[in-house]
Amino acid sequence: MRAMILPVAALALVAGLGNIAAADPLQRGGVSITRGGGNHNTASGVNSFAGQSATTIGGIARGHGYSATYGGNNTNRATARNAQAFQDTTTVGGTAIGRGASSYVTGGYNTNLASGRNSVAGQSVTTMGGTAIGRGAHSSVSGGWNSNLASGRNSQAEQQVLTMGGSAIGRGAQDRVYGGGNRNAATARGAFAGQQVVTVG
Repeated sequence: MRAMILPVAALALVAGLGNIAAADPLQRGGVSITRGGGNHNTASGVNSFAGQSATTIGGIARGHGYSATYGGNNTNRATARNAQAFQDTTTVGGTAIGRGASSYVTGGYNTNLASGRNSVAGQSVTTMGGTAIGRGAHSSVSGGWNSNLASGRNSQAEQQVLTMGGSAIGRGAQDRVYGGGNRNAATARGAFAGQQVVTVG
């Protein structure tokens, strides 16, 4: 069984992780939008192996700032005999500063599939909220709808999902965290499925 660790050290990410999409550190118009998704990783064939690491880091917006970070739609498959698939996806929200500042983070719709005999599929998904500073600031984090399936003879499926809320600082500030809709399945003989879902407000 592959040992998987929730990447709580996601704040120390910037070096050495796979596909990194980061926003411009400062968008002058007070808007910062980062999209890092739609990644596909496939190893289809005999003795297959597929591994993917995707990281999306939000930027900074000042002056009635609006920061939006979207890191999702990642797909990882290893379909066939002796298939193995591992996926690590991390989304870190940005910072919005100013009156009515808003920070939105969505890191979901990740799919991990190793379908075939002797399959192993492991997925680790971490979504960390951003920071909104100012009167009436709003921080919202959604990290869900992740799927993990190892369907095949000696299947194993492991999924770990961590969603951590951000910070909303200021008079009348609001911080909201949503982490749900996760699926974990290992269907077939010799199947094992383990799922850990942690949501921290």
